[in-house]
Amino acid sequence: MTHLEQPLNLRTHHPRPATRRGFTLIEVIIAAVLLVVLGTILVPRMSGMARGELDVAVESVGTIVATFAFAEATDEKLVALSYTDENRRLDVFVLAPDDSGEVDWRPLTLAPSLILPDQITFARVTVDGAAYDPRDWFVSSSSSGRRPDIRIRIESDTGDGAEVALLPHGLGPVIIRDGDPNPPLLRERADLSEMGADREDW
Repeated sequence: MTHLEQPLNLRTHHPRPATRRGFTLIEVIIAAVLLVVLGTILVPRMSGMARGELDVAVESVGTIVATFAFAEATDEKLVALSYTDENRRLDVFVLAPDDSGEVDWRPLTLAPSLILPDQITFARVTVDGAAYDPRDWFVSSSSSGRRPDIRIRIESDTGDGAEVALLPHGLGPVIIRDGDPNPPLLRERADLSEMGADREDW
C-alpha cells in the first residue's frame, strides 16, 4: 500500500489553547502595597521640592522689595518695581538720565533681579488697596515722598503661598506665609493725636 492509498486520519491534532492566567489576590495586594509605599515616598519629596522652590522665590521677592524700599528711602530719584509675564522677571528700576542726558527708567545698578520659576506665580498684587494685573505690573515711588502700600501674593502650583507686604512706613517688607502658626503682625500707622494718646507719658 502506497502512501497515497493509506486511509486518512480525520483526527487532526489541535494545539491546546493557552490558558489565560489572571492576577491572584496576593499579586494585587502586593502591587497595591508597592504603590502606596512609592506614593508615601515620592509625594512628600515632590511637594517638599515645590515648597523649597516657593520659599526661595518668596525670599528673593522679599530681597528685591527691600532693595526698592532702601533705594526709595535713601535716593532722591524715583524708583520702581516692575514685572512682566513675558520674561517672568522682577526688577528694580530708577528714573535717571543716561549718558546723553535722556531721562528714562533704567535697571538699578547692582540691584538683584528675579526670574520667576514656571511653577511659581504672582497671584495678587495690590498697591494702596487697588488691584493690579499680577501678570504685568509697574509700581513706582512718588515724588510726594509717600511710599505706596504694596502687597504681593506669591503661590506655587501646589496652592501653597505667601504674601510680601511693604507698608508705607515700614523699614522693609514683611513676609506672611500660609499656615504660619505665628504670623508677623502688620503694624498700620497710627495717628496718636486722633487717638488722644499724644498727651500720654511714653
